[in-house]
Amino acid sequence: MSLAIATIEAPLIDEGLRAQGVEPLVIEWTPPARGDLADVALLTRTYADDAVESGNREALARLDAARPHLVGAGLAVDLVPGMDERTILHAGPPCDWDHLGPAMRGQVARAAVLEGWAPDQGEAALLIGQGSIVLAPTDTRGVAATMCGVLSPSMAVWEVRDEETGAEAWAPISDGAGDGLPAGTPTRDLIARQRMLSDRVAPGAAAALAATGPIDLTDVARRAADAGDAPACRPRVAGMMILHALLPGLATRALDAIPAVALIAGGDGRMALPVLAAAARAALESAAGTQRSSLVIGMSGNGTDVAITLAGMPGAWFTAPAPIAEGDGDGSAPPPDAAPWTGDQGVIACADMAIDARLCLDAGEAPGIAMGIAARGDGAWIGEGIARVPLPAVRDALDALVPPRAQPLDAPA
Repeated sequence: MSLAIATIEAPLIDEGLRAQGVEPLVIEWTPPARGDLADVALLTRTYADDAVESGNREALARLDAARPHLVGAGLAVDLVPGMDERTILHAGPPCDWDHLGPAMRGQVARAAVLEGWAPDQGEAALLIGQGSIVLAPTDTRGVAATMCGVLSPSMAVWEVRDEETGAEAWAPISDGAGDGLPAGTPTRDLIARQRMLSDRVAPGAAAALAATGPIDLTDVARRAADAGDAPACRPRVAGMMILHALLPGLATRALDAIPAVALIAGGDGRMALPVLAAAARAALESAAGTQRSSLVIGMSGNGTDVAITLAGMPGAWFTAPAPIAEGDGDGSAPPPDAAPWTGDQGVIACADMAIDARLCLDAGEAPGIAMGIAARGDGAWIGEGIARVPLPAVRDALDALVPPRAQPLDAPA
């Protein structure tokens, strides 16, 4: 039996052995948390807590059992809880008006004009700053708004329900690009486009679903992924599958809605993006509240900050400065006018990848999340890329989930 000399990340020793005619057995190894002692101590706490392990098993079982279905469509004021006030929902963690990214501020202001609460965007900004119009995160109402999407009462939404738990989620009806309220659009055109969605697309889709039954979005996502779809960027296959499922009901119950539905389905291939985000939100809601779970169930940016939430601490946000996605996902520089992370599309990765915050810290980085890139100024879709949640948000979440044990009063300092 021959013997071998094993080395671990020791290039100088490897070279010395080879110079003597001995080929070492090189073992690739990276220390936990890249060797950061504070992070190693935090990981030790979380991995030593049996309640975290059992909580994660339960959360994963719940997530695996989730079966979100597209069940309806309608107006936000009729379907989304709490939308009967002068409220506009935005993606990302809670923040003041001035702290929202510029693109998101523009979308919010245009939504106020759409609702008739302000004659122009300047007046809308004043009213929001005074508190006359309420801003709230989409996550608090079960809404998933992709890119720079916002939601106000008269806007149209998709309705998704998890058939296992009854958890519901909603997403604005649009082509998914986040420019449902595009900058520079005359007010009359802006209103006309939204009225098409609320007066034609939403009632038509609701009638079609009532005729043919809910659409199994778990099946749609699986089959689309098998076909190479990009669920968090440009899910063309999923969009065509949803349209295919709606067509029989549209043909029999809402024939006049077909042109409007075809218009958003045949655009840039992102009609399904909000639907899949709502499906992910509903599925993740099934895991929310699982005691001590470190599973990430929320991941969202507002153009200034990005935040995560854990299954074991629903409603608690852990934030960090929002990164800008790497252009094209290949490490290349993003477009010069790219906005920092904006939108709720990160929930798609949370549902698909089952992200454990402990593994992120252990690896020294969060997983790359595929997403569209929005323009910093107007929120228009300008590319696709990869972004990662900064580790400080992960550290804060784990530290809050498993706080250090208090020392006894008589313990030495």
